Amino acid sequence: MEETPPPGCSKPHLEKLTLGITRILESSPGVTDVTIIEKPPAERHMISSWEQKNNCMLPEDVKNFYLMTNGFHMTWSVKLDEHTIPLGSMVINSISKLTQLNQSSVYSLPNAPTLADLEDDALEGWHHEEQYQRRLNEPKVTIFHMD
Repeated sequence: MEETPPPGCSKPHLEKLTLGITRILESSPGVTDVTIIEKPPAERHMISSWEQKNNCMLPEDVKNFYLMTNGFHMTWSVKLDEHTIPLGSMVINSISKLTQLNQSSVYSLPNAPTLADLEDDALEGWHHEEQYQRRLNEPKVTIFHMD
């Protein structure tokens, strides 16, 4: 792993990846020791292997992220009364630790209405219960857990 200095470094993509938080932290009173540990880029075969293993295609922006860096770890501390106290941590793990979340109840409500339910009245020849049951069996959006 390579430790990279925050803003002003030779890797401006880190500033974009962290949404500028490094610059904000560096300029905040009391914040010290902002560090970023970046991992080398993932190889294409690692991404393909993950997709095959999980039977899922990753979005292009996620693939591009991992081709740029295979994760990173940013930490920062604060100085209080002459003591430096570790305060924050931002981590995006490597592709090998990426986990697909399949319809987790944590992220969805089983009977929650969707925009598709608004179209129910426009469809003729279907009973509402049949439409609802059909939608329950349709594939949903895939959610990824990156840490």
